[in-house]
Amino acid sequence: MDSSSSSLIPGLTDDAAELCLSRAPRCNFRTISQVCKRWKTFLRSEHFASVRELTGTVEEFMCVLMESECGRDVYWEVFDASGNKLGQIPPVPGPLKRGFGVAVLGGGKIVFIGGYTEVEGSSSINSTIVSASADVYEFDPASNRWRKLADMNIPRYNFAFAVVNGLLYVIRGYSTDAYSLSNSEVYNPETNQWSLMDCPNRPVWRGIAFSFKSKLYAVGNGSRFIDIYDPKTETWEELDSEQSISVYSYTVVRNKVYFMDRNMPGRLGVFDPEENCWSSVGVPPRAGGFWFRLGEWNSKVLLFSRVCGHETLMYDLDKEDGSKWRVCDQIKPSASHLTSVLISF
Repeated sequence: MDSSSSSLIPGLTDDAAELCLSRAPRCNFRTISQVCKRWKTFLRSEHFASVRELTGTVEEFMCVLMESECGRDVYWEVFDASGNKLGQIPPVPGPLKRGFGVAVLGGGKIVFIGGYTEVEGSSSINSTIVSASADVYEFDPASNRWRKLADMNIPRYNFAFAVVNGLLYVIRGYSTDAYSLSNSEVYNPETNQWSLMDCPNRPVWRGIAFSFKSKLYAVGNGSRFIDIYDPKTETWEELDSEQSISVYSYTVVRNKVYFMDRNMPGRLGVFDPEENCWSSVGVPPRAGGFWFRLGEWNSKVLLFSRVCGHETLMYDLDKEDGSKWRVCDQIKPSASHLTSVLISF
């Protein structure tokens, strides 16, 4: 079955054959693409993605951005809902950055936002000038390519960010020369435009941002106040959380925020915006290593280790308290986890 003029599936029209192939799980793509050249070409085409969307065949994938031990190489690995490692996606264009943001728009497109690069000859962000970036790139899994989006109005890094009702918000952060920013920006993917926004002026950095009930919630590190933005009225309100945080990683699962806090070693922080309630749960210790980053997979909280063979721990919200934590054998990143996102494609 190698003739380019033959039908996709003998006995079926190409339209019917495309519908059949579009329902195949992606973990089987490598095998079925070897059947013939036409199948391989179809499976890699943007037309295939359109047919798959038409049939409603959408799978969820976790894309993990990782860093090699030496810190010189950064790359993505992709896992499906069963934990199968499907390979890698192309690297983000441009120089290696730190302090960036990674979000998902439209359910299936990864957006890489801002960050900084060190000035040549510098050694650390604390003692040298860094160059903030306004660059924004979008990865489309249908084409397996990154494309440049409109730049932010202000280059920034170490900012909070969240998607609310299809719009991408970036909050505060720092610009070149470590200048602290007290503004926000919002990106509209339909117009490919960024618009500057005012926001409460607080001497905070990064922290947490998330969407809840169609509103933007932002909690800066070092602040006890939750800033809530309502896109309908274009107004901010302030909520006293009565707790200051120092978060270095977080994820949102079932409308609750799970976070790692420098002030709570050995604990996983939990914030419930519905009740404005803070709590925490113990994290199992690991000899010779420490927990580094949080992620989400199959509506469960994942906790990635920086060492310990890059072990992954899973917190299952549906289990009894005594059995919520377990090692996640399915997800095995090959290097240190920087961040992860879920896309549907």
